[in-house]
Amino acid sequence: MMHRRVIPARRKAALAVLVTCAFAATALGTGTAASADKDGPSHRTGWKLLYSEDFSKPLAGAGAPWIRDAYDDPFDTVMDDAGEWYRNDYGPAWKTALDSFATYRKEFQVGKDGWLTASLSARDWNKDGQIEAPPSITTKKLRGGGSVAELNVPDHTGGAIFRPTNKLPQKYRVEYKLKTLDFGGKRNGSIEYDGRINGYSKEGCKTQHPWGEGSRSPGWNGDASSPYCDWQDVREGPYGYNGFHYMSIVDFADPAPRNNHFWHYRRKVLMDAFSQHPDRVGTGTGGRVCNSDTGEYYNYRDSNFNTVNMWISGLPNWRPGKGGLAGNSQWFMSSCSGGVAEQQLSSAAELQPELMPNQYYTFAIERDATGYTLEASGNFARVGQKTLRFHRPFIVGNAPTWHYNQTPDEYDGRFNNTLVQNDNNGTREWPDQWPAGSGYPDYFVIGDLYTNVYEGSASLTDIRLYTPKK
Repeated sequence: MMHRRVIPARRKAALAVLVTCAFAATALGTGTAASADKDGPSHRTGWKLLYSEDFSKPLAGAGAPWIRDAYDDPFDTVMDDAGEWYRNDYGPAWKTALDSFATYRKEFQVGKDGWLTASLSARDWNKDGQIEAPPSITTKKLRGGGSVAELNVPDHTGGAIFRPTNKLPQKYRVEYKLKTLDFGGKRNGSIEYDGRINGYSKEGCKTQHPWGEGSRSPGWNGDASSPYCDWQDVREGPYGYNGFHYMSIVDFADPAPRNNHFWHYRRKVLMDAFSQHPDRVGTGTGGRVCNSDTGEYYNYRDSNFNTVNMWISGLPNWRPGKGGLAGNSQWFMSSCSGGVAEQQLSSAAELQPELMPNQYYTFAIERDATGYTLEASGNFARVGQKTLRFHRPFIVGNAPTWHYNQTPDEYDGRFNNTLVQNDNNGTREWPDQWPAGSGYPDYFVIGDLYTNVYEGSASLTDIRLYTPKK
């Protein structure tokens, strides 16, 4: 059975897992008129403002302690950091790899009523009690940009996010302004800038160890006993990429940074940056990017690599093959698809980091009685100032948004199934991955969720939570 329990003091758990698969059906979405104006006022017609945080006051992060994580309170037993999936794939050597370092975590509350929580994760490489490159979330004032919270992750094994302290209402709007972003992509046409490669420092090797892409994936020999540097490179090579979660809605309480594969089956909807290194793009297209003025796509390889993906998670592949991973299917929305969510990597726009912080971007997610709306506003490359806004119903045909139901009465159990792993070093079944009577609270996440990929810094402000006015 999956790790399932009633909400305890620190964390409310949720059902576990999922993963990549393909639907035959097409998932609809709708492009609607812009609702966020350029200056992002706190007043929005039809919405009541519950909370707003502008980061004008110092945060409590410096005084919050780093606490070692013994992996004894997992979110699930599948692909959380000590998950059985990795053991069943890689065998006993994987546990040795996991135990070669220590993980430390820090959390502190922010804002009125402590409505926000900052959550960080860091690695102690030699287990001496000293974190070599701790991430941080602090306040600062940008020249001409006002007060911001700066998320700084100096090593790809760290993580730093904001989340709500309590679950989101049944209907809501969450938004914020992104003032700076430095998590990879090109700057002035080059993937190498400021002495870094795709946002990563050049010192040492940087790999996904110990949470690789699976024992049968390319880029390494698949042997978990291999030295750290022989695992899949995140800075360059076929798995070289950086990124940032502009905003995600996840399906469990109190989210905290974890390995990247864990998140691939825990998200409902999301907007993110996926900054691929040219090695990963290779001779292919790298995906496609929408020009919302012309309604036509162009190749990712011809972009500035600072794209905005607006997408939903669908049903998983219930039976991944040996050496594979669990993960939800991915459905992307853009103006070029008419707002229809399609199973093809398609970015809705390109950010222009060089314009920041003099110009900023606003990201928002709404949930109503029928589905989720994803919204991004700002001065995008090739098309200028725009608001991109797409609504996707909870279910389209036989293609649902993963774990969309916050409460049991919103869902009838029709998509329930068993996740099955039949792997090189073990087998396991996790039944009832979406049963009738289940419910999955909405929590947003903003920042760097991954503790084995992503490195850089970003600053943001004006995180706001609204509910509909009666």
